[in-house]
Amino acid sequence: MLELQENIAKAQSATVKPRRKAVERAVREYFSALEPIRSPGASDFEAAGARAQALLKEELLSAQFIGPISGEAGSRLRGNDVTPAQAGVAENDLALVALSFDAIARPLRIPGPMSITEAKTLTLALAGAAGAVGGMFALAPLTRLALDMRDLGLVLGAPLGALLAVLIVHRLARIRLLARALPWLFLRRRSLHGAVRSEHEKAVRTCLEQWVDWAVPMLAVLCLHKSGAAESGTDRDKALRRIGKLIYALHRAGPESLPVVAHELIQEAKNSGFEGLEGLPEFLDNGHAESQVLTWKPDLQNKYETFGYIVEGDRVMVERPAVILGGRIVQRGLVRKVRDRT
Repeated sequence: MLELQENIAKAQSATVKPRRKAVERAVREYFSALEPIRSPGASDFEAAGARAQALLKEELLSAQFIGPISGEAGSRLRGNDVTPAQAGVAENDLALVALSFDAIARPLRIPGPMSITEAKTLTLALAGAAGAVGGMFALAPLTRLALDMRDLGLVLGAPLGALLAVLIVHRLARIRLLARALPWLFLRRRSLHGAVRSEHEKAVRTCLEQWVDWAVPMLAVLCLHKSGAAESGTDRDKALRRIGKLIYALHRAGPESLPVVAHELIQEAKNSGFEGLEGLPEFLDNGHAESQVLTWKPDLQNKYETFGYIVEGDRVMVERPAVILGGRIVQRGLVRKVRDRT
C-alpha cells in the first residue's frame, strides 16, 4: 500500500507541468465550442464539456504524458531508476492502458453558468411610462395641499414615479417564481460576458483540474499493474521454457546420465531465480547432509508452515524447504519442533 502511494505521489510530481498545460488547452477548447453560439442552452454546455473531456483524455493518454508515469511504475518494480526519456511506451501497452482507463473513467461534470433573469425592454418602458403617470397623479395633489404649487408635483412626480417603477420591476425580475409564471414580462437568459464569463471560467478550470487530479492516480495504478503483469509473465514464461526443456531431457535420460541431467535441472532453476538450492544436491554429495535447524521467529511464519505447537525461541528442523522464486514465496516450507532428548 505504501509502495502504491509512493508511486502515485511520484507520478503526480512528474506531471505537474503537463497537467497544467492540458487543463489550459481544455479550457480554451470548452469556450471555443461556445463562442459561435449566441445564446447557448444546456445541451450546448454539455457538448462543450464533452469536447473538453475528449481533449483531456487525448492529452493524458499520449506517450509524452504516459512516459513519466510508466517510468515511475517500472522503476518501482525493477528497483532501479528510470528516467522519463528511458521509459519507452509500446503502442500495445498504451492501447491497453487507454482501454482500461476508458472503462473506469468517470464523466466530467461542469455546472452551467449563472442564470440571469431580467425584464424585457418593453416591460421596462411600460413600467417607466406608468410610473411617470402615476407619479404625476400622486405627487401633484400633495404639493398643491402642502405648498399650493400643483406644477411642482407634475414636474417632480413624473421622473420620480418612473424611477421607482423601473426599480420595482427590476427587483421583481430576480424572483424566479414570477419569471416562470410571467414569461412574457421577464426574460431568462444565460450570459457569457463580463463577470459572468469570468466566474464560469473559474468553475470550468476547477472542474477540469479536479478531474485530472483524479485521472493521474488511476493511470499510475494501471501502468503499475501493466508493468508488473508484463514483467512477471515474461520472467515466468522464460523460466518455464528453460526448466521445461530440462524436464523432458530428464524424462528421456538413462540411469547412468540421470545425476548429470538432474544437476543441470537444479542449476537452471537456480539461475531462473529459485532460492535455497546452494551447494551440491544430496545425490551428488558423498557425505550425509544434515537437516537445517533454525530458531523460530514470528517473521518466519510467512515462509514456513508449522507442524505442531511452536513458540518464539524454539529450535525447529526444516522438513520441507520453501519454494522461493525471484524473492517471492511461491510455496511455504514445513518445519517441525526439535524435541530435546532427556
